[in-house]
Amino acid sequence: MSNGHYEFISGRIQTRSLETHIVDHCNLHCWGCCSLSPYLPKWAIDPGELERDLLLARRVLAPRCFKLVGGEPLLHPGLDECLAVARRVDIAPTVSVTTNGFLLPRASDQFWRSIQALTVSIYPHPSLPADTIAFIERRAAEHAISVNWKRQNEFVDMDLDERRGDTQVTQEIYDDCWLRRRCHIVSKGRFFTCTRPPHFETFYGTEAGFDNDGIVLGEDPNMAEQILAYLRKPEPLHACSFCRGGNGPGRPHRQMAAGEINTVLNLRRP
Repeated sequence: MSNGHYEFISGRIQTRSLETHIVDHCNLHCWGCCSLSPYLPKWAIDPGELERDLLLARRVLAPRCFKLVGGEPLLHPGLDECLAVARRVDIAPTVSVTTNGFLLPRASDQFWRSIQALTVSIYPHPSLPADTIAFIERRAAEHAISVNWKRQNEFVDMDLDERRGDTQVTQEIYDDCWLRRRCHIVSKGRFFTCTRPPHFETFYGTEAGFDNDGIVLGEDPNMAEQILAYLRKPEPLHACSFCRGGNGPGRPHRQMAAGEINTVLNLRRP
């Protein structure tokens, strides 16, 4: 049954993708990271929590692809267990991992057997060594894994130093933003149409109200209809007033020094 951009498949809403950030931290410090990883403390999801979230999500969502992302997901000490959860829950026909690639040579054989797709972000600095690229291509070919080499010479300048007061501009950004149509995420028992609110909640604190940007997943028989209404809602998210959106200006990619990270933390924290 057609519902605008979404269809119901056996009572579940089919979406392009669904992701879960299984770690917040990263081995790089990219300026403009949309996950705010350089500013967030070290954290890794409990595989039991991941399974709980995916079981709830699977009742109402039918993503074509499920992505384990970060931060740098290969920093999760129980990555293979997280992948086993995704396969066991059968949330999507394709399980994918998004990574900067530097840690892939130490990934287990189980890792390579557990995924169908891999997105590797390629940055100008530090550049991924040629032998690592060759290793990834070889292991991916062995297991028929589709690899998306995502060259990112620029990052979108999305983050504001303080909340925007102009509600009309915020509405226009929300209306035009592709993130809310393509970057759905499940986090801590909630479904969000955009990945930014969960990261803002970690950065600014739970009292900032970003959790209200999502919808609590549960066993209500009308849950799918509630999520469909949420996906179609015309009002911007609270997070939109802190963001320039996915179509913001691009800036050259670069790594940040520790002093610059601390300056940003002091500027943006309330």
